[in-house]
Amino acid sequence: MSTQKRKFLYQPAPLSSIICWSWTLIIFFVGIIIWLEITHFQWITLFFLAFFCLVSWAEIRFRTVSIDQGVMSISRLINPKSLVVNVSEVKRVSMSKHQIGFIAQGKIYHLIMPANSVIELNELITNN
Repeated sequence: MSTQKRKFLYQPAPLSSIICWSWTLIIFFVGIIIWLEITHFQWITLFFLAFFCLVSWAEIRFRTVSIDQGVMSISRLINPKSLVVNVSEVKRVSMSKHQIGFIAQGKIYHLIMPANSVIELNELITNN
């Protein structure tokens, strides 16, 4: 059992991830359209670029899975309350190269992660 706290970045299930990133790209494209229509610098163009960068950073940074002393916490982007569950309560762990799925508290979760994070998270869950 690992006593060190481990954090992993993730993206939600494939369809949810596509929807979230599509909305993010819409912000970027609206900024480009305004920029091309006006043809000279406007503050609204800079606002859309900054807003796109902020949303992209938040979508990457705030989606984390952390495991500390047998407790797994999955934080989400919009919902301030993260899922907190004991690792012993996690059932039916399945993994592929870049995706891990499991059942916790009666809900099915699918997370997209880098391959090495999937392997390490699977080992941490199965060893507890």
